[in-house]
Amino acid sequence: MKITEKIRNARKTILSLLFLVLFACLIFFAGMMYAGKNSEPEITSTSLTQQLQEVSDLAVLEYNYTKVGKFENSLELNGWDIPLTKKSFLLTYSGKLQAGIDMSKIDIIVEDKTITVLLPDVEIISNVIDEDSIEVYDETKNIFNPISINDYKTFASNQKTMVEEEAIENGFLSEAATRAQKAIRSFLEMIPNIRDDTYTLEIQFNEAS
Repeated sequence: MKITEKIRNARKTILSLLFLVLFACLIFFAGMMYAGKNSEPEITSTSLTQQLQEVSDLAVLEYNYTKVGKFENSLELNGWDIPLTKKSFLLTYSGKLQAGIDMSKIDIIVEDKTITVLLPDVEIISNVIDEDSIEVYDETKNIFNPISINDYKTFASNQKTMVEEEAIENGFLSEAATRAQKAIRSFLEMIPNIRDDTYTLEIQFNEAS
């Protein structure tokens, strides 16, 4: 056999081997891509609900406050204040109010390429007065009606209610509702399947709630 023929046959053999290797690589990568695509979690109402419920309570808005309040109390008899039994104190305090939603009450509907998230009403989920911030002024001492620890506890509870009512009147829950919708949308858009595919997200509050 001539040398040229040997070289020609060797080239054919090498090209055949390279073709087989290239073909095998293509099959391997195609299989990997197919497996990776099918390993992505399916977008269902159940899967999305489980992911969102892991957040538990979602706090979306905070309000830091500093207030001054006055406490007054007198002993009564038949609805009339008894003279010389008045007690009072002036108290300053700071606290934090948080509004959010209970994620366990979320309902999700997935239809074709539309994801509808029904949220429960926004509510006050936390209202805490910082005990270190409390300062008492003008505290009276009345031997007939002394100030007790219960007076401070009752006063603090009433002040919390007052702060919540004031915040709600100023649109605190309305602002929290807007932020809750944005937070849920941002969370869902982080999920690869939703981000990469053309899903339509509808975030609204459940009228039934």
